[in-house]
Amino acid sequence: MIDIVHSGITVSSLEKSIPFYQDILGLKLIKREPVRRARGEKLGVPGAVIQLAIFQVGDSKDTLELIEYLEPEISDAPPRSINIPGQVHIAFRVENIEAEMKRMMDKGIAFVSDEYEEIKDGPLQGMKWIYFKDPDGTHLELIEQAR
Repeated sequence: MIDIVHSGITVSSLEKSIPFYQDILGLKLIKREPVRRARGEKLGVPGAVIQLAIFQVGDSKDTLELIEYLEPEISDAPPRSINIPGQVHIAFRVENIEAEMKRMMDKGIAFVSDEYEEIKDGPLQGMKWIYFKDPDGTHLELIEQAR
């Protein structure tokens, strides 16, 4: 059996990203590690110096890691289009997508489209979803599951 332990996102700045994930998405910051020289070869980034923030996702045991690489210098800066192979997105479940969208828009978040999509048929009928991006352009999604 395979389970997901955590999801990780490389960010350009923890100072910019922590408030987004904490204040906009409401995730709980559970740990912020000090700057450290990482095991760069194991990360595929020789000489890496990183700083890490870990968030609890909702009431679950799921966590989200934000990783800022302080060294070496970034070679491929975002934003990247969602249709490029290797791109990912993270979907967050919400109780009321309309209320959540309004709350987020009041805080200055722009969504990829003006309206959410509602699935009209099939096993996911009634599910509502919409994409938005974090401060670095990482693709994120809100989902309200059918009742």
